[in-house]
Amino acid sequence: MSTLASLLPLIRTQLLTVTGAVVSEETIHTIQGEGRSPRHLEFAIGCTDTAPLAGPQKASVGLPVRHSLKLITAYQLKPKDRATSLDTAEGWSASLRTAMLATTWTAAAVVVVTYTGTTTAPGPDGWVWFTLTFNVLQTVAIS
Repeated sequence: MSTLASLLPLIRTQLLTVTGAVVSEETIHTIQGEGRSPRHLEFAIGCTDTAPLAGPQKASVGLPVRHSLKLITAYQLKPKDRATSLDTAEGWSASLRTAMLATTWTAAAVVVVTYTGTTTAPGPDGWVWFTLTFNVLQTVAIS
């Protein structure tokens, strides 16, 4: 069995397989901080919520849980063609989604990863933020 703390480094490593991806030094709570200059293609991933699932909660079986994960990434648009650049940025976001869904997380006792959506928001001039959300079903150790 595994824990969320052991799962997140595995996810970061998988996301780094996407060309250009850079792990942010910031957390999901601080990456979009006011006055902060983003880095092109940086990302932060973290858990916003964990809830138990119905089922046995025994030390021998583990605790089935659902983690809500948030992945936030920055993309710098090209100043002379922002519309086309935004299309490319959408492709970048999709590459991260694919990397999350294309992996079997058996080493981390993950049963299912589901994509729940993407939101886009403007950042500092010439930047766009993508926030991707996922649900991860995992069995965690009780003891």
